[in-house]
Amino acid sequence: MPHEPVTQAAPSVEASAPERDSAGASDRDAENAGKIREALLKTFFTGLSWTAAARGLTSIGTAARYIVFVRLLKPFDFGVIASATLICSGLLAATDPVMGQALIQQEDEIAPYLDTLLTTSFVRSLIIGVILIVFSRPLGAFFHLGDAYTVFWAMVPLPILRGIQSPRLISLYRRLDFHFLTILNVSEVAAGFVFGLMAVLYWRDWRGLVFSILVGAAVRDILTYWLFPHWPRLSFSMARAKTMLSFGLWFSFGTLCDFISKQLDNLVVGHLLGPGALGNYQMAFRAGEMPVAEFTTSAFVVTFPMVARLRGDRHARAHLFWSVIAVVAAVGVAYGAFIFAFGAQTVLRLFGPAWVHAVNPLKVLCIYGLLQGFLVVGRSFLSGLGHPERYVVAAAVRAGVLAIAIYPLTALHGPTGAAAAGVLSILVALPIMGYLLQQTE
Repeated sequence: MPHEPVTQAAPSVEASAPERDSAGASDRDAENAGKIREALLKTFFTGLSWTAAARGLTSIGTAARYIVFVRLLKPFDFGVIASATLICSGLLAATDPVMGQALIQQEDEIAPYLDTLLTTSFVRSLIIGVILIVFSRPLGAFFHLGDAYTVFWAMVPLPILRGIQSPRLISLYRRLDFHFLTILNVSEVAAGFVFGLMAVLYWRDWRGLVFSILVGAAVRDILTYWLFPHWPRLSFSMARAKTMLSFGLWFSFGTLCDFISKQLDNLVVGHLLGPGALGNYQMAFRAGEMPVAEFTTSAFVVTFPMVARLRGDRHARAHLFWSVIAVVAAVGVAYGAFIFAFGAQTVLRLFGPAWVHAVNPLKVLCIYGLLQGFLVVGRSFLSGLGHPERYVVAAAVRAGVLAIAIYPLTALHGPTGAAAAGVLSILVALPIMGYLLQQTE
């Protein structure tokens, strides 16, 4: 058998070179993708740290303010202010086009849109103010407030203050400069506490609470213009409004369904049981959902823009999702265990015997807060992926279940029944949210 020429080995070596180059390029691409994921996740956790700090300090300030104020006022006063904020928040949610959220995920320059955004918000706030004035007496009768129906007049400045903050605040979320949130939130709570305490000591009723809310909102407005300067002009462009509305309307409808899901129980409790029971229920609601709600609110602010950047990296998104879910579960379970073990003693020592009826709803609302946290995380991912309309399905189902269950459960079991209706509505919505997330790329 003749020997093969030595030179025949060369082609096989040369043929393998492109394969090695291709493999090397793939390794480099994988390494670069890993570095990108690492950088984005680092940015996420940095942003989460700032937003968590902002929310944490706000929670501490809010809790301190609440503990002080409940010692000075009665559940009736908190029921009055809860009725007014419920209606005010409902009008804001029902009329909110959520144009600002559209600008967060928009790649174009946002400056041409800001005057349209500000003008729309200002006109909307004036309309809400007129509604509060015109319907103050019927609303007062609905909540059994008596002469305290004037609380709706006192709350008229709130939507106006919310509507005139600097529209350039949107750039905070686009640039992920979340440390500014700490300044805004802490300043709002501190101003509300200091001036609110003076007002509560002076009036000794719900008017001090209204003053606290308004002063905090006014201080926040001033700071937004200081930190994010913008010379306001009442100017409106229909074309730019349509661009923002194309994304915002779905987000707005989801927000409205969320509001119904979170506030329908307050509406029914206030109407069926009066302002005293509503005051107790509101305290239980805030205390029950606070730890998880504060974390998920912080996480939402960061995950929404971060997921928008990770649209092409399913693995990084999955890692981020389960990391956030794990923290939500840990916080919710730990807090729930504490409340079930020491809730009654904690309420009596912090708030006094006048609030003892909040203990049973509080235990149920700890479960509500944990489940609500899972939904908020899911919503942030769907919105970041550019599909806010999919969340509307879960939110609408949740609102529908609550609408069916809330009245009979509240009539039979009082505030505890209202809390149970909220838990039931989320249990139905969670599997739907899981399916929507699985089907969304």
